[in-house]
Amino acid sequence: MDSARPGELTHHQLPVAFLETLACGSGSPEITRFLFSETERSRRLLLIVTLFKHCEAPGALGPLPSARTAWSVFSRARETDQAAVDDLLMHPQVGNAAAYALRRQRGGVDSDFPIWTDLGLIHVLALIAAARVGLNWSTNLPTRYGTVMLPTLGLAKFSPAVAASTVNARTDAGSIYLSADDTQVVVGPDPDDDTDHWWHLRHIVAGSKLPLTVWLDDLDPFRDLADPVPPSRLDDRSVERWQDLLDDAWTLLCTHHAESAAALAEGVISLVPLPGRPGQETRSASNGEAFGSVMVSQPPDAVTLAVALVHEFQHIKLGALMHLVPLAEDDGCYYYAPWRDDPRPLGGFLQGIYAFFGIAEFWRRHRLVVHGSDAVLASYEYLYARGQTIEALRSVRDALALTDEGRELVVRLASVVETWRSDRVEPEVERLARLTAGCHRTAWRLRHRQVPAVDATALAEAFSERRLPGFPPLPAVGPHPTQRWPQRIPDLARRRILGVGTPASPEPLATADLALVHGDVDTALSIYLNRLARSQHGSDEEIQAWVGLALALSESGGGEAAKALTSRPDLVRAVHAASGKSADPVEVAAWLAQVIKDD
Repeated sequence: MDSARPGELTHHQLPVAFLETLACGSGSPEITRFLFSETERSRRLLLIVTLFKHCEAPGALGPLPSARTAWSVFSRARETDQAAVDDLLMHPQVGNAAAYALRRQRGGVDSDFPIWTDLGLIHVLALIAAARVGLNWSTNLPTRYGTVMLPTLGLAKFSPAVAASTVNARTDAGSIYLSADDTQVVVGPDPDDDTDHWWHLRHIVAGSKLPLTVWLDDLDPFRDLADPVPPSRLDDRSVERWQDLLDDAWTLLCTHHAESAAALAEGVISLVPLPGRPGQETRSASNGEAFGSVMVSQPPDAVTLAVALVHEFQHIKLGALMHLVPLAEDDGCYYYAPWRDDPRPLGGFLQGIYAFFGIAEFWRRHRLVVHGSDAVLASYEYLYARGQTIEALRSVRDALALTDEGRELVVRLASVVETWRSDRVEPEVERLARLTAGCHRTAWRLRHRQVPAVDATALAEAFSERRLPGFPPLPAVGPHPTQRWPQRIPDLARRRILGVGTPASPEPLATADLALVHGDVDTALSIYLNRLARSQHGSDEEIQAWVGLALALSESGGGEAAKALTSRPDLVRAVHAASGKSADPVEVAAWLAQVIKDD
């Protein structure tokens, strides 16, 4: 198989000015175009060439025609109209599908489907490329659950009886013809109608002066993060809702975040609706192999969608930068990311920092253009995101595994955030943001920091004799079996800001959390201590009571005990457990404060 033409897959050099802009958390249309049309394009071509080469292995394609046949057609199509074929290759889900197929070929993925189902992507791409440039060609395509996805076009539906089989496929005068089981699907160059056997891939456009044009992808098996997923066709009403949300979100971004919008318009080309989860906030995601795709569950309002777009575009930019310039090595360490319940490796941690920098910057501006309770809530979201970003940057600044470029990124982001510290905020909003951050940080430390039993026992013996404690070991971080946990305080804080009442709860800890949020620290402290004495060690209730105790002591000016519980709640809890239920947790904390350093 011939490789790509000489000189096409070249080394790229990122202009210094672009690197400096990205390192400050910003972007521009020029930078996005450079990343999209130059570096990511080359990476995608390399990915596709590699996939074709792996498909040459004997038997790799099962009943499908040879890889050499597909490559011949694909190469001819690209020679005829390179821009048209590269536009196909840069479709986000093509990158995800190709990466998944290679992972399967290398034994990194388990699947119920034969491997040629995924490697057969090369025939799908060759077929669409041929149709785009007007070449006539015939082949076979693999099916998945009786369907065939044609990226940038839509999904053909056949009988589920062909779940792990093939369909006949050909191109003629720019149209594609698929047939199986006496069913024929005809796909024109720009299909925009649905039939019993065909769902087209929808396009939606927001804005006019600066338009944002995206695929609304509810079809592609590779639109999600990992394994293939079935189609989840939106009804017309849902499509209208997404259109309205995007219109309003885009208007907001263009009006008040013009620089971000200009850069984003060049780089986001696919919007993937994720299924919502009852009781959970809007969730969003992006994938480094699907450059330009944003996955998001339907948000309650346009502001939430605007935040999600900014959030994920930060990931997209940094992911592209990391494809060019390594920012960190794998140091085997795990870090506390204030926005995640699970410990994070350094590379993922940097991604989160970059994203939450963007979120904080969004709320910093947004709080100035809204009024009333919306402005107060925006200030709260700003302070919360700013605090998360500051804490994360502080914890990573001395990481030895950062490369020179990674350290430059951290330093420049920190220098920008430092200029935000003088922003004026209401004391009550600051208190609620501090409570929210402390709630998560304390719960994370209690779950993921591990204190060896021998150290806890030794300290408990010293406590019983009121001897000066020995210096405790540095905490070891290891994933807790419960990777996610519910939190009431963030919701209660937002309700207080908006003046929304909270239904009464028979659960004592819920009553304590509500009292704490509303400033009744004495009531909260009494309930937390009571539940701590009654709860079983290791239970969710016990951990929540420790969290509440740490927060309430801090709010009440609890001195040395508050300092110890804020910094090392894991150690205080372990020593208290080793000392027995009769031990006073506040007294244990105050005693340990003699040797606990601020963390």
